[in-house]
Amino acid sequence: MKHRKGLSEADRRARNQLHQLLERADGLVHGSLIRMARRCGNPSCRCALKDQKHESWSLGVSQKGRTRMKHIPRQQEERVQRWVRDYQQARALLETISTEAWKQLQKA
Repeated sequence: MKHRKGLSEADRRARNQLHQLLERADGLVHGSLIRMARRCGNPSCRCALKDQKHESWSLGVSQKGRTRMKHIPRQQEERVQRWVRDYQQARALLETISTEAWKQLQKA
């Protein structure tokens, strides 16, 4: 079924969802969250004595062919997780919109 502007139902739905996502999002970030476990180097720490490594989140991003890592402080973990999730959702919606555009080009 075609909308009067020539957009398919799937295209209109994806555009609407993308608009709503961008309106509510307080940030978007391209990257992957990676759980890191490390030893701190203090010989009297639990990570050295009991082999209980310190765990934290890092954000991994590929830029210009190089991987960059950014430590995420504990108080920002939830926020950055939301940014990554929202970015991935926005990218999926853009892919849907692109697919619909390709369908229109194939018909022309």
